[in-house]
Amino acid sequence: MRVGIIGGGITGLALTHALARRGVDSILFEASDDVGGVIRTAVHDGRIVELGPQRTRLAPTVRRLVDELELHEEVLEARPGARLFIWARGRLRTVPHRPRGLLTGDLLSPAGRARAALEPFTRRLRPRESVARYFRRKAGREAYERLFGPLVSATFGSDPETMPAGRVLPMLLEPLGVKRSLLAAARRREPAAAPPAFTFRGGMATLPRAIARRHASRIRIAAPVTELRRSGGRFEIAHGGRRPDSHTVDQVAITTPAPAAAVLLRGIAPEAADRLAGLRYHRVAVVPLEVESAPEGFGFQVALGERWRTRGVTWNASLFGRDGLCTAYLGGGLDPDVAAWDAVRLERTAAEEYSAIHGVAATPICTARPRLPAYDGSWTALDGLDLPSGVTLAAGYTGRLGISSRIAEAESVAERLAAPA
Repeated sequence: MRVGIIGGGITGLALTHALARRGVDSILFEASDDVGGVIRTAVHDGRIVELGPQRTRLAPTVRRLVDELELHEEVLEARPGARLFIWARGRLRTVPHRPRGLLTGDLLSPAGRARAALEPFTRRLRPRESVARYFRRKAGREAYERLFGPLVSATFGSDPETMPAGRVLPMLLEPLGVKRSLLAAARRREPAAAPPAFTFRGGMATLPRAIARRHASRIRIAAPVTELRRSGGRFEIAHGGRRPDSHTVDQVAITTPAPAAAVLLRGIAPEAADRLAGLRYHRVAVVPLEVESAPEGFGFQVALGERWRTRGVTWNASLFGRDGLCTAYLGGGLDPDVAAWDAVRLERTAAEEYSAIHGVAATPICTARPRLPAYDGSWTALDGLDLPSGVTLAAGYTGRLGISSRIAEAESVAERLAAPA
């Protein structure tokens, strides 16, 4: 059996590696001249600058991949004890390690803590409500605006008001054992320690490039797929590039963003293509900054309703010892107007707001604008999606965002595809 993989982001690359481990032949096609998708690392004046994800967690599937690629010496773990903060009411406030921490500390006012304490007596998830409505109903408006709203928005790059709770929250709450109550779940069991956050000494792009080197014979870069068609009981993938060609495969895994997947499926599954074409995306502006100093910790998110256009900042300088470097994020679903700003305005805003919040100078380095799935009401198009037998979708819109989640989904898909072989 041979599997054709379309898309050279981390999902497609991890799938290539997982299939190879299981002894299944595959071939991957990537339209651009580099792999990694939204994982982008650049070097500016000797600094490692991330233009996409800044870090991931050393979850078991990630650790296994790192070890198999012999990258363990390149791992740069976050400093122990690093905390995340929320900017609210004029200063940075510590995010509690678990939900019961809402009832102490200074993130919420006394009235906000009293309202959050009623959460165990509220009803469980209602599938038709939005994520925002769920958290307001469960823990109160203040807890939503100062904690749950900023964290969900940061995780997905979207607006919780538009995100259907029935589709999004199981991805977040089920791993925590939450059935009806956030606080009750935390009381029933001690939360397991989260795997350490980490990056690589040479940046996050170290991982996709290492996979590409290991499996170079299975990967075609600068090879945009021009057509996907049936060929008897198999599929034919035609691609352009420097050496146009076509390849016949038994299974197809499409790991591209939804708009590109829609184009690929137009000839063999027009109804599915129409649905995928309607999925909405948001642009998030990523602005690396050269800074005089950064506090200790992961960084901060901004509470909803604050005046800043910056939605959050990663303190790379303190988290990973990237001296003089932090990364600001603007836009996304909470502030879609930012997508129309030019790079000069984005960089000026990020630098000025960092300086205003931290009281130190900041100089912008560059700007990137990755597109992320909106996870809004348009995602109902995936319900009952009918794909041709032999075609699998595996991308950010089919599961949870994040490098560790993409690697985990790739492992799951590889296990299923390898079973017939």
